[in-house]
Amino acid sequence: MKFMRYFVTAAGIMILIFMLLSCLAANFALGKLLTILMGLAMALWFNVPDNTAVKICKGLTLLAAVFFAVMTAVIALIPQTNRADCTEDAVIVLGCGVMGTAPTLTLARRLEKAIEYYNNNSDALIIVSGGQGPQEDITEAKAMYDYLTERGIPDESIIMEDKATSTNENFKLSKEILDKRLGSGYKTAYITNSFHSYRAGELAKLNGLDARAYNASTSITSIVPCYLREVLAVLQLWILGK
Repeated sequence: MKFMRYFVTAAGIMILIFMLLSCLAANFALGKLLTILMGLAMALWFNVPDNTAVKICKGLTLLAAVFFAVMTAVIALIPQTNRADCTEDAVIVLGCGVMGTAPTLTLARRLEKAIEYYNNNSDALIIVSGGQGPQEDITEAKAMYDYLTERGIPDESIIMEDKATSTNENFKLSKEILDKRLGSGYKTAYITNSFHSYRAGELAKLNGLDARAYNASTSITSIVPCYLREVLAVLQLWILGK
């Protein structure tokens, strides 16, 4: 029991320190806040006196942990059944954080996957989709365009969609571009990180796209905050339809 107490407490403190440093080094996000709360709960779990209120809080925390674990499994596994085969007419690269003018690690993984896709299907149009958010000096689309062209992707293969402020808008505005360029009946792939793939696929369907996943990996240090945030985003999608 003492070992468990020391292990859980130490793990919670390490998570807190790592996430606080991460907040200083990169954009703050909901997933980081949720991970900080998780680390705090772990650090305090064995170190607060038990009373009725504390026991109720611990019970609710355990229920929440089980729920998030089940939802994470659903989010991670379902997209594996709808993979792109590199015969699509277009590929949509979904934007995310930019630090100044440089893609974050999460976005860079998507862009490396876009290069891989291009090497397998150079005939496909590449739409880089993303507007400009807080702490970003340029649009996500421009950062993605620069990254790809600097690595040899011809600019005539890339279309910038630089207005979208959400995943839903990524697909809505990209579809408007593709409808004008390709007409109807075209097939698309979308590139995002594995944690985001399920929700992206559902939003692609809602916007009338025949889209398949071509997933980039999620970095080990981002897995927990990204999946915690994504669970809440999927719940919003299921409840509100967006």
